[in-house]
Amino acid sequence: MLAAMDSVHGEQRPQRALVVGADHGVGTAIAEGLSRHGWSTARLGAGVAKSQAAGASEIESAISGLGGLDALVIASWGPALTAPKPVEDITDDDLTEGWEGSMQTMIWTMQAAFPALVESTGRVVVVLPTTAMSGGRNYSLAAATFEAQRILMKATSRQWGPSGVRLNAVAIAPESVLDDAGIADVHYLAPAALGEDRSEDMRAEDLVGTVDFLLGHRSSGLTGQTLGVDGGRWLMP
Repeated sequence: MLAAMDSVHGEQRPQRALVVGADHGVGTAIAEGLSRHGWSTARLGAGVAKSQAAGASEIESAISGLGGLDALVIASWGPALTAPKPVEDITDDDLTEGWEGSMQTMIWTMQAAFPALVESTGRVVVVLPTTAMSGGRNYSLAAATFEAQRILMKATSRQWGPSGVRLNAVAIAPESVLDDAGIADVHYLAPAALGEDRSEDMRAEDLVGTVDFLLGHRSSGLTGQTLGVDGGRWLMP
C-alpha cells in the first residue's frame, strides 16, 4: 500500500490511475493489480467513444470520479487488431475499428487527461505487444497500429516532458494480445532468456509490477522508453 502513496502538501493519499482498455484480459489484470498495489483506479473499455467530444466527456467524468489523475494506462485494442488477417484482405471496417479506433482512443484520452496530468506531474504508460517492433505475418494492421502508438508515445514524451509529464511503453509477448500468435510467425533470434515455462500469473504480476514502477517516482528519469516484459524473448537494443 505504501508503494502507491504520495505526499501532497504534507498529506498522504492514494495515487489515482485511469486504465483504458480494462474490458479485456491484459487491461483488467493491470487495473486489478494496481488496486492491489494501493492505487485508486477508474476503468474504461478499449473503445472510449466515437467522437472527440464524447471521448473527452467520458475521460473527464472518470477523472472527476477519481478526484484528479496521477497516472494513465492505455492498453486499448479490439478484435480488428487481435484477429489474424492477411494485408490483402484488410477492409475499410478493419481500418476504421483497428487503426482509427485505436489511435483515436489514445489521442482523445491523452488530450482529455493532459490538464490533470500536468497538475499532478503525472505519468502515462502505453501497453502493446512486441509485434509493434518485429512485425507479424497476417498481423500487418496490428503491427502498424501498435508501432504508431509507440511512436506517438515517444513524440509526446518530448512535448510533455517540460511540463513534468512522463510517458513510457511496456511491450509484452504477442501471445498475451493476439488471438493466434503462432500464425504471426514471429521468429526470435534465441529462446526466451527466462525460459518458456513461466505461468500466466507470473507474467501478469511481472507486467503489473513494471507498470507500477513506471507510474511511480522511482522511475523519474525514464521517459519515451519502451521496456520489454516478455521473459526475454524480444531483446530490444
